[in-house]
Amino acid sequence: MKYNLIFYLSRKTSYCEKALKKALSPIGAEAHQITSATTPVELGAQVSRGLKLCPLTVIIGGFNSFEDDNLRVVLSRVFSNSKLTLDNMRKLSTESGSEGYIVRDKNQILLALPDSPDDITEMCSEELQEYIGSKLSSENG
Repeated sequence: MKYNLIFYLSRKTSYCEKALKKALSPIGAEAHQITSATTPVELGAQVSRGLKLCPLTVIIGGFNSFEDDNLRVVLSRVFSNSKLTLDNMRKLSTESGSEGYIVRDKNQILLALPDSPDDITEMCSEELQEYIGSKLSSENG
């Protein structure tokens, strides 16, 4: 399974990329395209493009901003204008209090993770791997 990776206002990109690669390897996921975005508009364009190419799009970063470009704020604006319900979304968290999100719509999954390799490893638990693998294989297979 291929995924697109978008770094959004992210730090430690190479470490995060390695952590994600290792975390998703048990389900056979590998990066198709890796891009970056520094504004909500760029992020929207990258996500739209990514979802057209692969069933899984991963956003890393954007949670540390205190402005309108914070990923939480951007995602809430997007989802308030969509047909998605809370059944389609799940909040992810770590012991340290970091947040992430997984959003599923039909045969697409958007995974938003913090820009910390340790948090990525913790959030991409076996349970999350199984969820992603089962949802994407049942929809695409």
